[in-house]
Amino acid sequence: MSDSRRIPSLPAALCAALVLGCADSRSNVMLVTFDTTRYDHLGCTGDPEARTPTIDSLADRGTLFENAFSSVALTLPAHTTILTGIEPPAHGVLSNGKFRVPERLDTLAEILKANGYATAAFVSAFVLDARFNLSQGFDVYGSQSRRRSDPLDAIVPQRSGAEVTDEALRWLQSAKTPFFLWVHYYDPHLPRKIEAPFDAMPDPYRAEIAYADSQMSRLLKGVDARGQTSDTLVLFTADHGESLGEHGEQTHGIVAYDSTLHVPLIVAGPSVPKGVRRREFARHIDLLPTILGSIGIEPPDDLPGRDLMISSHHGEIAAESVVGFFESRGPAIDLGWAPILGVRNSRWKFTAAPEPVELYDIESDPDETQNLAADRPDIVAGLREQFAQMAEAWNLEAHHLRTETLSIEVQQQLAALGYVEAPAAFKAGEEPDPRRYVAVHGWVDNARGLAGEGQFEQAIQQLETLVESPTIRPLVLRSLAPIYEQSGRYERAIAAYRRYIDLTAASEARIGLARTLLRAGRADEALLEIGRLPETSSHAQLLRAVALARVNRHSEARAVVDAAFGGEGRLRARAHLVLHAAPLADGEAELRGLLAQSPEMPVLKSRLGYYLALWGDGQSADEALALLREAASADPVDREIQSNLGWGAYRLGRTHEAVRVLSRLVDEDGDALQRFRLAHALAAAGDDEQALAMIRAAITRQPAAEWLDEARRLERRLSRGERGSAEDDSS
Repeated sequence: MSDSRRIPSLPAALCAALVLGCADSRSNVMLVTFDTTRYDHLGCTGDPEARTPTIDSLADRGTLFENAFSSVALTLPAHTTILTGIEPPAHGVLSNGKFRVPERLDTLAEILKANGYATAAFVSAFVLDARFNLSQGFDVYGSQSRRRSDPLDAIVPQRSGAEVTDEALRWLQSAKTPFFLWVHYYDPHLPRKIEAPFDAMPDPYRAEIAYADSQMSRLLKGVDARGQTSDTLVLFTADHGESLGEHGEQTHGIVAYDSTLHVPLIVAGPSVPKGVRRREFARHIDLLPTILGSIGIEPPDDLPGRDLMISSHHGEIAAESVVGFFESRGPAIDLGWAPILGVRNSRWKFTAAPEPVELYDIESDPDETQNLAADRPDIVAGLREQFAQMAEAWNLEAHHLRTETLSIEVQQQLAALGYVEAPAAFKAGEEPDPRRYVAVHGWVDNARGLAGEGQFEQAIQQLETLVESPTIRPLVLRSLAPIYEQSGRYERAIAAYRRYIDLTAASEARIGLARTLLRAGRADEALLEIGRLPETSSHAQLLRAVALARVNRHSEARAVVDAAFGGEGRLRARAHLVLHAAPLADGEAELRGLLAQSPEMPVLKSRLGYYLALWGDGQSADEALALLREAASADPVDREIQSNLGWGAYRLGRTHEAVRVLSRLVDEDGDALQRFRLAHALAAAGDDEQALAMIRAAITRQPAAEWLDEARRLERRLSRGERGSAEDDSS
């Protein structure tokens, strides 16, 4: 593929006419992608337990492709293939987070924008953030995930389908015609937080797909409200599936079987046959030429995919001559394991690397249970030759080295997702086979899940049995360290972080080590670790400032913040520093001074109101509550601002308001701090039974929290059936 940019379009004169005068007659395009959604878990594909009326209805008014496949079971690489029409080795985006879509490539959004379309995308997870450049060509790219309420936490940003749909519908209200809208729903991906009424479904995975389906219904109704349903081409698919235990894999992204590669694909809209089911082999690389062909734009000749709505580019092509590529290189990039690479056609699927090779007859054995490589050497030879041609054209051997240089903040987000730095621990040709170790990787994921539920003993026991295996050691250590930390085993956490740093030299782990040292009361050592970082970052500097404040070097801490941040970031960080060290003799005055510099900034209003509610004199209660409410109204999504309102209302005696606000936060994600705060509010409201259950859940989920002593006091009082006041159990 040429490195020069290309914008496939109609002939120039016709394109100009369309843009200037005839663009409104062209169909709108809507692309909806569900994350982590198997082909066989929809009503229209035969699942009797599915609740997917929107998708099923779309299939009834369009064409369902029964044999559509992704090339890779990772979100960013799969979506890059969908939007560029080329395979991962050609676009170079091989894993989540560590790659960036090259500027030289032309995305579907760029092509449509050049042909007069308004373009917008609304995505729901950090792995599709605009920083990874899949945003190119979009007039609007909504990737704002829920901001961390505590800047010292490394929590994977994501947002619910409802938030994504709301944002997309707002854009649709004023979008010009024709438009291209891509909406991505992350909800079926772990962790699964089930929204009512879908929480009544027995299977959480199906429940999340059902929830996403309900949000897609809202989205399609938004198009209908414009009166443009009949003028809109809708394409629905998934980036990949979910193994659910098949082939030893619980989730996805390790091996490359069809439990994660077989995806739903539905096309509906103008001139698309209704209620049709087609069985021909379809690939993600076919989607871009299919969309372009369906709206009258000639796809470029060098795209490898084909328009699925016609039989072929140039006459009939034998079914088995259409070849697809598949891979799994996440474990190679993150753990130093062997990459899985292969090719397939409508019947045969051939895994060429690593050895031993695998050959499956997908028509007779769709579950890939019988490896026929030894029985059909003729098929192996033909597919091996096709794979060799691709490998030579793409220089496959070198691709896993081409990762981006990542900021510490991005490294932390990836570590929270479970991605780690791969040490050079294995000789070429001796890398571990992911097919052999996929179950072990699943044990680590399971342990991380146990820890997230507060089952620290079980998680630690499971991980400590794996930590001496060189095959999985980096992932185990990077998982053990924060679990030790969260459970209060600080010395073990420090040792695990140090071992991991020795293996990988990962900067983000040094941040974790510094944070743990700080929690263990060793602020001077934390400062030394921050000083060893090879680069500065806003997160590291904020942590440094907190460490300085911890040893009463407040003026130095303020100077660090002022040097590291500018604009609103500086105001936010300074206010965080005040709350971290509160109460301070001049804390209220400093917060008022910060707010005076940016009077409409919600977080500054919230932090001043919070300070006054907890540490102000009795005369400032009304002002505190007003500030907290104004901030919460101005930013209803920010969890810190909402939590400040809930806790501040409780401390000011507004019990029912506190219960309402904090209950909503607990319902959203069950964070331990919000449970702790809600328990106090419930107790104040006289609901001792619910308060006791809530405080016990908070302690279980975060047994080494700074508020643990307060939580224990409340638990003892509630257990004894005693009444008390806010001041008895909180500060």
